[in-house]
Amino acid sequence: MKVSQIKKFVSDINSIERSNAQHVLSEIYTEDIVFTDPIKTINGLENLTKYFEGLYTSLTSCNFTLKSHTPNSHEHSIEWLMRFQHKKIASNKMIEIDGASFIEFKDNKVCSHRDYYDLGALVYEHIPVLGSIIKKVRNAI
Repeated sequence: MKVSQIKKFVSDINSIERSNAQHVLSEIYTEDIVFTDPIKTINGLENLTKYFEGLYTSLTSCNFTLKSHTPNSHEHSIEWLMRFQHKKIASNKMIEIDGASFIEFKDNKVCSHRDYYDLGALVYEHIPVLGSIIKKVRNAI
């Protein structure tokens, strides 16, 4: 997989909206995709499409910036910055989260995708009481 193909992968991910999720995801992922993030593991393209459609119901915007990419034969690690706005998180303010993905390709499509990011920074820190507790714990360490 060349850098240009990884950039296309990120570009395709950035083009996802609720209305086109099924089409875009079918271009990116195999039917038997295994997608894992800190929230859950999803098996199969149909289930992944439903997951993304649900996520994009409340997203106002979401964009990924590729920071680095390390290729191996069929596996790739991608470091990224996600900027997003969510109707139910932080009063729809822009949030930035650093993360990484490990993706594996089969027949030029992604068959395995594992995301790593700080779920606390993504969600929990933006819940009024819980957020202040988490921030105090982070500052105490």
